[in-house]
Amino acid sequence: MKKISFFTDIGFWSLLLWNLFLVYYQLQHPETFKTILWIYWAQSVLIGLFNFLDIITLQKVIPGSWNEDGKSVSDSKAKGCAAFFFLFHYGFFHLVYIIFLFAFVKAGGQFDFNFFLLSTVIFFMSLLITFIQRKTKYAKVPGNIGQMFMLPYLRIIPMHLTILLPAFIGVSAFTLFTVLKTLVDVFFYLITTRAYRVTATVNTD
Repeated sequence: MKKISFFTDIGFWSLLLWNLFLVYYQLQHPETFKTILWIYWAQSVLIGLFNFLDIITLQKVIPGSWNEDGKSVSDSKAKGCAAFFFLFHYGFFHLVYIIFLFAFVKAGGQFDFNFFLLSTVIFFMSLLITFIQRKTKYAKVPGNIGQMFMLPYLRIIPMHLTILLPAFIGVSAFTLFTVLKTLVDVFFYLITTRAYRVTATVNTD
């Protein structure tokens, strides 16, 4: 099985380049931090959406990676239960998150809907490319549903902490924290991608 090379991982490079552009845009237009904040919220939602699709489209499931009442279940039941439970769990998390943003985070400036829409579409395309790459390369590899359930949180929670903490405590150097968010986002993208590859390697050796 041919692995996805780091240097040919289009999803990685598109994620990195667009994040860097957002840093540049924030540097040039500091009044747009409110827009940037909602762009990252939308990115987080899209990460969860594609994880749901990743689980529900698995062809095989690693036995014992998803149990109900301590018992293993069939692949189809494991995929369905895990995917929709994840959708509910992740969706509720982001519902609470959006309430938190409205209630506590003070981000000044105007909301640029057109830029928000453009950014969301670009993040969507980046995630779609990654999704297609993985499904093409690892189509017949059994998935570890328990791991897949948790990986999005591993990526998004540190990412959002770096961007929300300064807004919550009133720090004005938002560009610095946008840079930190980019580093965290890319770092945890690599970690989650590596976890995906390790699972694939273990189950095809």
